[in-house]
Amino acid sequence: MPKTLKIDITDKIIGKFKDGHMELYSSKYLIGKFYFKDLKQSFQLADGYVEEDGRFYLLVNLQHEQSNARL
Repeated sequence: MPKTLKIDITDKIIGKFKDGHMELYSSKYLIGKFYFKDLKQSFQLADGYVEEDGRFYLLVNLQHEQSNARL
């Protein structure tokens, strides 16, 4: 079973308003969009990022793939 490390990056997120939504950036990379309309909110995040209880996390897979190469 793969192990995943969840890193809280909330304090490093920058939001920029654009065309009725907010683009979310981490280290200058676009990681998602935040949509808000009629008091409803939704997030669309890139693979490897999640939002839980108002916090943003980077998911890091800790499992190493085994090589089939013979030495």
